Amino acid sequence: MHLVRRFFGFLSAEPLTPLEQSEVSSILEPPLAKAFFAQRIEDQRHAYSVKLRVGQRNGLYEAALLHDIGKTDSDLGALSRSLATVCNSFGVPTRGRWLDYLNHGEIGAHELEMLGAGDLAVVFTRHHPGAPPLGVEPGSWHLLERADNA
Repeated sequence: MHLVRRFFGFLSAEPLTPLEQSEVSSILEPPLAKAFFAQRIEDQRHAYSVKLRVGQRNGLYEAALLHDIGKTDSDLGALSRSLATVCNSFGVPTRGRWLDYLNHGEIGAHELEMLGAGDLAVVFTRHHPGAPPLGVEPGSWHLLERADNA
């Protein structure tokens, strides 16, 4: 159900308003903001929604806004993302942009490391969804996951 909601949310996503863009720019350091705004509009909208759902937890904003940054290079639309996910679930080998999409966590984490993102943003990008890795505060992790899956 989560993926169905995400699919239709992707199709109906609207660009961030100037006020929302300004808010993101005030939260992220310039290199991270540049990476955020390089994402597809749909991914920006989703990430901003995740940021809103974590509430007044400033320490989680960077991870919320950047957790899917690795999807940028694959540049797949809703249908291609869905097909890649379905094929992967059936064990169908993928390559090229589909493989990049499926590996977006590791790709994004590496990019965030290079851009100087905080540890939580890097670790959440690399390991979500799933159990919090050792050293990560479980409450924050679960809040980010719930916000991402809402």
